[in-house]
Amino acid sequence: MLRPGRLVPALLAVVLLIAIVNELRPVGPVTAMQTLAQPGASGATGSPVPWPSNAQAAIGGADGGPAVSTLNPIPQPIASVAKVMTALEVLAEKPLRKGESGPGITIGADDVGEYQQAKAAGQSVVTVQAGEQLTELQALQALLIPSGNNIASLLARWAAGSVDAMVQRMNDRARTMGLARTRFDDTSGFSPKTVSVPADLVRLGQQAMRDPVVADIVSQQEATLPVAGTIPNVNYALGQDGIVGIKTGNITEVGAVYLFAAPATIGGRSTVLVGAVQGLPTLDLAFSGAKALLDAARTSLQAVHVVSRQQTVGRYSPPWGGGSDVLASVDLDVLVWPGTVVRARLETTGITGDVAAGAMVGRLRVTAGDSSFDVPVTTADPIAGPGWAQRLVRVTW
Repeated sequence: MLRPGRLVPALLAVVLLIAIVNELRPVGPVTAMQTLAQPGASGATGSPVPWPSNAQAAIGGADGGPAVSTLNPIPQPIASVAKVMTALEVLAEKPLRKGESGPGITIGADDVGEYQQAKAAGQSVVTVQAGEQLTELQALQALLIPSGNNIASLLARWAAGSVDAMVQRMNDRARTMGLARTRFDDTSGFSPKTVSVPADLVRLGQQAMRDPVVADIVSQQEATLPVAGTIPNVNYALGQDGIVGIKTGNITEVGAVYLFAAPATIGGRSTVLVGAVQGLPTLDLAFSGAKALLDAARTSLQAVHVVSRQQTVGRYSPPWGGGSDVLASVDLDVLVWPGTVVRARLETTGITGDVAAGAMVGRLRVTAGDSSFDVPVTTADPIAGPGWAQRLVRVTW
């Protein structure tokens, strides 16, 4: 038992030890609490989705993925639709602005040999000649408009050094884009091991339509090349029902694949609808399936307002005092099929010290069916970290 004369020093020693431990103990991270109410379900009226029989499909707006897609899709070959990713990756390696022609690409003897072999194998090809000069723009047109398999390989070697290197970059890009069920085995889609599902294809199409060069090319009815001459677009539904792209494909293993885009007005706002049909026997049936989806989407999709720019969606309330509201940095309206539940989840950085006003601290993740959207969020006010006195006397944090 401590004698009275020693009790006070012992207590002081304990207090001092606690103070030292508290000073050295790291501050636990504090996240913001969500204050935004859940948007809930959209209106319940609207026509059923006209899914194509014995096939799989998806359709959505200009971004965020599909608003709706068929259940339990199976990764299937996507044929020449793969060339959309090839074009995007070529432009990532060799940037081109709309209206520019870009650098020249010289056709060599090996390119001619590859063209002849592919033609003999019955592949979709574009005629080339040794010594011919194609601009980057012309090569991309030859890739996407008449769908030249030989041009896919030509562009891969030119932009990435080899076909294998381009395929690797395409797969890396697919992962970055969240195309979880997509795999590229080649640059043209001739390989049946190049596979995807409609929801992923919609995301690919949305990315393509955001690229001004790709969006412009896929909307063209024809292109004129130095040797091949005037070549028509194999997407012969282009211009019908407002369709402005994107890419057709056909492969023995599953039949036709169609990635399409068309303008629409939903809730009084202009947007672009992007859809994919996969697994119908012929392109004519794929075109009919796309038309049915577009017609239904234009009349049934609803715009749900989720959040406005500078709207408070959460709050930091650190245990040492002070704090700040968390604000959405952009407006967000999402397109949904009637009855779709829209959910919002605030995901913020854990703070342990000073944070400036206007600092980016996370996102509001919004999901609606198969679509997902990220709204960056910022602090409204500065947040001061805990002072030394607060750290010394803290108990739980």
